[in-house]
Amino acid sequence: MKILFLTNLLPYPLDNGGKIKTYTTICALSKAGHEIDLVCFSEKKDPDKSYQKEIEKLCASVHQVYLRLTTAENMPYMMKLAVKSLFSIYSFGLYKYQSTQMQELLQNLCKAQTYDCVYFDHLQLCIYETVLKQFAPNARYILDEHNCEALIMERNASTAHNSIKKAFLKLEAIKLKNFESRMLQSMDMNIVLSKEDLSALQKQCGKTFQNTIIPIGVKDCKVKEIKKNENFRLNILFLGTLTWEANNQGLIWYLENVIPLINEKKMCETFYIVGKNPSAEVRKLAEQYTNVVITGYVESVDEYYEKCDCMVVPLFIGSGQRVKLIESFSKGMPAVSTSVGAEGLEAKDMDNIMIANTENEFVSCIQKMMDVDMRRNISRKARMCYERNYSPSAIADKLNAVMEQIEKS
Repeated sequence: MKILFLTNLLPYPLDNGGKIKTYTTICALSKAGHEIDLVCFSEKKDPDKSYQKEIEKLCASVHQVYLRLTTAENMPYMMKLAVKSLFSIYSFGLYKYQSTQMQELLQNLCKAQTYDCVYFDHLQLCIYETVLKQFAPNARYILDEHNCEALIMERNASTAHNSIKKAFLKLEAIKLKNFESRMLQSMDMNIVLSKEDLSALQKQCGKTFQNTIIPIGVKDCKVKEIKKNENFRLNILFLGTLTWEANNQGLIWYLENVIPLINEKKMCETFYIVGKNPSAEVRKLAEQYTNVVITGYVESVDEYYEKCDCMVVPLFIGSGQRVKLIESFSKGMPAVSTSVGAEGLEAKDMDNIMIANTENEFVSCIQKMMDVDMRRNISRKARMCYERNYSPSAIADKLNAVMEQIEKS
């Protein structure tokens, strides 16, 4: 099939969960013999061509359009857009993806090519659905829902303390819910990550829509060796993009509530925070502890997987699946996560993961992690779960079945 594939950013380097999922999807489609024209945005006017070349190995063509998307790095510009979005049917999170240059590119591609399928990788790209259906009316349309976007916004609104911010987020949630529900019903197929996401989206939509469940996959890798810690203290890892508010809030909570308790019990040698753009509040809290290290962005996280004995995922808002947990399963890294963090995964408490939702539960789980045999057992079970559910071959089989169904239709 000839596929027009729209995603938010070039899925390379593989430095966040969204990129990893997108890259895995493109790999599966390419390996199955589909011809892909990839279209995405770039936050740099002169993007790195070496990264684009990696994606060109999998695609017939790759097109990047410049657009500022990161709120924290473009605050004055984003504030103006946020005010303008108040008078739009689009939420701010959708509004900022509007680009005349992108619209023109899509029109030109559709005039030059006949596409069998248009693949929206992320809900935000569906703002181009109307123009694409005008210029590619005979194509089949797929939406790959990385998250339940409206549900995340509702959860953000419910936890906001500032009254103005809360009101803005509630309006965002209403707009996003209407748009997301409309897109789900307009697609020939919707890919969701889990039964939990499907249930939430069906409840939100109030109507049936075409769907299939395909979890996130990650590439295979070397399995971590679980070693006994000679000084009886654990090296603990937090991994995640800190511009994502769910990660930021969860890490702040962990630094305020858990680190003091595990330090008091002398259970933590070093707590590594690995991820780009930590907030000022995270930095200020980390400075209070001599055993907390903020690395910022790193090219490869493998070094920290090897250094650390376990990882923590203190997430309290969000939806979808956490790629960092799936990646930890692939590496056999023992993990402690909240129920929200493990939501949608084939995760079983005290089997392939540990679940904790309060500071005392986190402390108890980390105490259990000090037993090397416990860590080895969780590591082994996590790796088995990965091979069965999240390996490239497992994901490719599911995606190929969807594409065959679309092609026959």
